[in-house]
Amino acid sequence: MRERFRRLLSPASRPTSDPTLGGAPVDGRARVVALCHPEWRGIRSATKALGLPMVEASDLDRQGSTVGAILDALGTEMVVVSGFPPGTERFVLAQSPRRRFRILMHSSMAQHGAEAGESAVIGTIARLSASGHVEHLGFTKEGQAEALSALGVPAVFVPAAIEELEEVARDDLGPGGHIGVFAEASWRKNVVTQLGAVALMGETAHVTRIPPVDYLPGRLRVVEHGLIDRDRFVRLVASVDLNLAVSLYECFPLLPQESYWFGVPALLSRTTALFADDEVLGRFSFVSEHDNPAAVARAASTLLERAEREGIVQRARAWMRAWNLRTADRREAFLDPDAQPGSTTAS
Repeated sequence: MRERFRRLLSPASRPTSDPTLGGAPVDGRARVVALCHPEWRGIRSATKALGLPMVEASDLDRQGSTVGAILDALGTEMVVVSGFPPGTERFVLAQSPRRRFRILMHSSMAQHGAEAGESAVIGTIARLSASGHVEHLGFTKEGQAEALSALGVPAVFVPAAIEELEEVARDDLGPGGHIGVFAEASWRKNVVTQLGAVALMGETAHVTRIPPVDYLPGRLRVVEHGLIDRDRFVRLVASVDLNLAVSLYECFPLLPQESYWFGVPALLSRTTALFADDEVLGRFSFVSEHDNPAAVARAASTLLERAEREGIVQRARAWMRAWNLRTADRREAFLDPDAQPGSTTAS
């Protein structure tokens, strides 16, 4: 069995960007396997936290036959597609009916009015569900499953799992305060507002890419790191004094989770269930007026200077561990190949 995997996944038989097998250890058969895109960081982390063997593929039109061979070698009966990597529709059609499919989406309905591609994916999944090729559709953002079900697209709420991370080595970024704003430079991630907040604070911002906004260079102290590998990125997240993730909408954001695991407080918007039911974390980790740079700066300064910083970090870590425990039943029902579709509902 292992020798067959080595042949399927060896560098001699595939480019390095082709499918990889990871996640939970595999020794013999794997009745259920997760499938996700290797470069979608948040979705990949949430998928890994499901505790299933995990196949990563970025283009199922090109890589579908290799992925299918891996699933054959594992004796896989059911695939949980996390996100909707390119080529998923054709892969599902080609693999059915010998394999069953459930799809877990991590998107927000807020995207659907502005981004045609996002809503088109849901339409595609709805057709696959109606034709019997997909037996179960889950959403990690509560409320969406109910709304889509009311609109004729049967779906269930599946709380996201949180991957527990070890602390990493930190880099010395130099004197002064250092604030991470590590989101894609788009309006929906609210990066310009957050950089305005850093300017008000008089600190140094760290970004992967500076948004193309003419007035930003001005007096803003900003370090652009560019596209870097995961190890360097997480070390950077761990090296700043505070991470900002105050976006206009979220599902279950990875960056604040990483930040708190690495011992660095994070500020986020009230658009997610993450920390939302904890009074202390809610008071110090959330900003309500997330399109106001001054409000973001005030909240960030309070969290940055708070004497009980370590206590907040420990409280966030405890919350994440407790979340995984109290939401486990819903995830397990979705991942159980013997559970009937519709057996999980949001409370």
